[in-house]
Amino acid sequence: MTSPGFSVVMPLHNKAGHVATAIESVLAQSVPPLEIIVIDDCSTDGSRAIAADFAGERLRLLDRDTPGPGGYAARNLGIREARGDWIAFLDADDLWHQDHLAVLAYGLSKAPEAGAAATRFEHVFDTHRQPQRIAPRLETGAVLDFTQFLESWLTVRECPMWTGAIALRRDLLIDAGLFPEERARRGGDKDLWLRAMRHSKLAYEPVITAEFSRDSANKVSKSTNTLSTPCLIATARAMMAEASPGEQRLLRRLINQEIAHYTRYALKLDNKIRIPLRDVALPEGFSTLAMLAMTRWTPASWRKSAYQVAKYLHMRHAGAR
Repeated sequence: MTSPGFSVVMPLHNKAGHVATAIESVLAQSVPPLEIIVIDDCSTDGSRAIAADFAGERLRLLDRDTPGPGGYAARNLGIREARGDWIAFLDADDLWHQDHLAVLAYGLSKAPEAGAAATRFEHVFDTHRQPQRIAPRLETGAVLDFTQFLESWLTVRECPMWTGAIALRRDLLIDAGLFPEERARRGGDKDLWLRAMRHSKLAYEPVITAEFSRDSANKVSKSTNTLSTPCLIATARAMMAEASPGEQRLLRRLINQEIAHYTRYALKLDNKIRIPLRDVALPEGFSTLAMLAMTRWTPASWRKSAYQVAKYLHMRHAGAR
């Protein structure tokens, strides 16, 4: 099996306690990458110096003058500078198992028509680990077209693609428009995966090969909120103009699912959610519309109580799967 030429893109901003472990996990791959590109986003905690210790023939260190939201601009720079035909991503506080790139390469060898490959991963919290939830069709491996990709996403309310456990063709990423650095501080990853998979296929291997650190320092998800409309809503609506009726229904469901996801988390915040009711996609979204309206117009104390109930019901739903 000939391995794809993987360029590994790693954005870096104040991850001094993690970045060495992340880089070492890439260097330890049984199928070595063509290169590692670390893009420093103005780190002030010594992270850049740690990454610079690894710089050499296989690791390039690039610098940006201004920190970009969510690391999106840094990733885009890495994609543009990459020499490989395939881009694999790893954030500086996550890590790969030794066979990660090998499993991605194996998945692609079985599906030469695929423009992306993904493996399963673990959410790693301070107190426990939780495997990625996956749709039944993914449990033995699968090659997904766009419809199957959306169905798998909707089945478990979790995108089949997580940034640290995927690889995509470089030209596919560029054609899809790269990460939305100008219009998102969070949620931009899923927006790009939706655009990329609209015109390609995903080869999924259900082997856990990566770890997603949920409680590490300086997490973007902990410094942003879910009060505004997810950026993929506009992307999904634009897609519906050329989608089949079946795809349109799935896209409406995805819009509502993402709004409901943001709304549930906004319940625990003191500030009111700013997602307009018109963003809900009808006719499928009446329950989402009701939840959004309740969240917009009830006092913070009531919202926080509702959040605890919603969290309990979500945990029971996840446990039932």
